[in-house]
Amino acid sequence: MRRKLHNFIDTFYFYILSLNLNKDFVLTTKVEKFLQFLNEIKSGEVRDHSTKLLSFSFSYPLINFGNVINNLYKEKYTFFYWDKPDEEYTIVGIDSIYDVNQYGAKRTEESRTKIEQWIKNFYNNFDKADSKSIPLFMGGMKFSPEGISENSIWNDYADSDWFIPKVILFKKNQQIFLVHNFIYKNETEEELIEMLCQQENLVDNLKIDSSIGIQESVEESNLFDESEKIKWTQQVNSALNQISSGLYKKIVLSRRVNLKLSSKPDLDDKLKNLANNYPRCYIFAYGKDESLFFGASPEKLAKISNGWVEADALAGSIPRGKSKSEDDLLANELLQSHKNLNEQNTVVDFITNSFSGFADEIIYDSKPIIRKLSNIQHLWTPIKAKLKPGNSIFSILKEIHPTPAICGVPWSGALDFIRATEGYNRGLYAGIIGWFNFEEQGEFAVSIRSALLKDRQLFAFAGCGIVEGSDPDLEFEETELKLKPILSLFSHEKVNQS
Repeated sequence: MRRKLHNFIDTFYFYILSLNLNKDFVLTTKVEKFLQFLNEIKSGEVRDHSTKLLSFSFSYPLINFGNVINNLYKEKYTFFYWDKPDEEYTIVGIDSIYDVNQYGAKRTEESRTKIEQWIKNFYNNFDKADSKSIPLFMGGMKFSPEGISENSIWNDYADSDWFIPKVILFKKNQQIFLVHNFIYKNETEEELIEMLCQQENLVDNLKIDSSIGIQESVEESNLFDESEKIKWTQQVNSALNQISSGLYKKIVLSRRVNLKLSSKPDLDDKLKNLANNYPRCYIFAYGKDESLFFGASPEKLAKISNGWVEADALAGSIPRGKSKSEDDLLANELLQSHKNLNEQNTVVDFITNSFSGFADEIIYDSKPIIRKLSNIQHLWTPIKAKLKPGNSIFSILKEIHPTPAICGVPWSGALDFIRATEGYNRGLYAGIIGWFNFEEQGEFAVSIRSALLKDRQLFAFAGCGIVEGSDPDLEFEETELKLKPILSLFSHEKVNQS
């Protein structure tokens, strides 16, 4: 062991000098703990030569996540960003050591098979971090399977698209951990230490300030194209005809707005803006190849933790008021709206019925409450249930997505109508975005209030539920409200802060 330690000291010596770190801290703390971690694996029950997945976490000093994000975006790394501002919970997944890219109708089952092969050969020291909520897999799934298409704006993402980052920065309650992930194929300890050095060096390079300092402008857009509203009216009327005929109870239609920017934006600036304006939302960004998918979702699809699953039923909306009295008046109007209450009950029924297949003790209030965001308020029913043993995360996701809040009722027929009517693939919009690990912990948002940025082309999305009694003009105004979180980042509109 002494000879090995001297070898590690030699390996780290120049690395330490180049980073100007405290020598004692690095050598006596991180190296020895990593050595101990490797020796525990080798001295354990497993003595075979199978490929293993190693995940080693270690505390890390405070870091400017914004610099890291900007550099990842600038250098076109695969990366994942997840922030819950009101809970002081932030994740940055950097680069990829393992990808799970599946296409087609069996994407969920095939993803599950590919991912679960690692469970028996996964080794970590997460107990040292005193947390089961350290993420491992990150990514998302599209609204519906699209298959491989080189011409799609979504061609950088698979139908089911997950990855294990090479490095994870994980912040919770002001405590930061740096998680190193390795695919271990019987490399020597010296080789693993060198990989650890490279990952440390990667993070140090990403910490460099790289703020762009140039405010982009909108060169072209279809925001004021009158044909957009005409097309929307036609689509809504077509949906209403189908609903009145009894084929559907609800169809969720969406709009896509296109902008051409003068330059690539400062991503950190955009994400901070979203976090400041929507602190109770999921702020996310998933960068891959030439694409960046990002947004601020108010809707929890599923949080799985400590044997429980939680979800948000979120349907029906109305603007915020300019004063408290007007705001309360609008909220009360929403709570009394027969149309919106029916829409909300449909989503609640879908989620609770879905939960009943894999959970007990389903807990929720029969009457919705108001969820207030900066520029809009929704009917909201938090739902919680105790999981039955033996249910995988992917089996849960398959049961609860897509919900009536983003697709319709019945969902299969509504999905067919959406595909035939909208004229574009939704891709990751209204899909699933989130993270999970092998400790049966994970959190996923419905990826609404979102946009795709591909080079300098921005595609922003927003939808609303069409039910009996819907008015095309009012529904168009609702989509305008839902587009505002994204469009205000680029058109410099001010978001109502009431």
